[in-house]
Amino acid sequence: MINRIIFCLFIVIAALSLISCGGGGVGAPGFSGSDETGVIIEAHLRPYYLFAEWSISNGDPTSTISLDGNFTNAVDVIQQADCDPDPTKVVPEPMAEHSAVLVVNTKLLNPANPFKPSTLYITEYRIDYFRSTDSLGAPPIESDRRFVFIPIGVPPGKGNWYSASNVVFVDLIRKMRYVEMLNSGMYTSNPGFLNNYTAEYTFYGKDSYDKSFSFKLRHDFSMGSYNNCDLIN
Repeated sequence: MINRIIFCLFIVIAALSLISCGGGGVGAPGFSGSDETGVIIEAHLRPYYLFAEWSISNGDPTSTISLDGNFTNAVDVIQQADCDPDPTKVVPEPMAEHSAVLVVNTKLLNPANPFKPSTLYITEYRIDYFRSTDSLGAPPIESDRRFVFIPIGVPPGKGNWYSASNVVFVDLIRKMRYVEMLNSGMYTSNPGFLNNYTAEYTFYGKDSYDKSFSFKLRHDFSMGSYNNCDLIN
């Protein structure tokens, strides 16, 4: 009887250990691969519309990044026909895909290791879109999959190293499809075509030694009719 109790207790402890180890390891949420590549990844997204730029200063022991642009989580889906108050001119509101800056901050898993990790490369990413609980009647947004070549630098020793790149947030095709589905009457929205979503990214990549890594990022956003006439040059 005592042996059975000890065995059951062991099973419970083992199960709790598995639960506590979940979440993808060190670094970004859902990150895996630091044991293989020797690199810890921390990452985040900054959605923007039409314009964004960045400046990176990488060095030992500290690296920095600064961002500038029209950063917004509001994805515009309706183009205003005319932004110019002059009745003799017609200047339509700009309409393009919504993008994001992917910012990646890397650190070495073991800076004292004489074997230095190589540059990492993101080769693919997938975006899955989920309706928020306050927008369950909203149109579904089709997942997006992109094959890319995005280099991610690593520090030569202690400290960190920044990299940045443009990625798609919501492309123009999905914007147009969103409006079409709302106009079909099969789906609902708040005034102004407004609905809320979450974008979940899964990034996949390898280093120069063909060792794989991946990580996930999530970002909330809204779809609707927003006035971007002030972005016209």
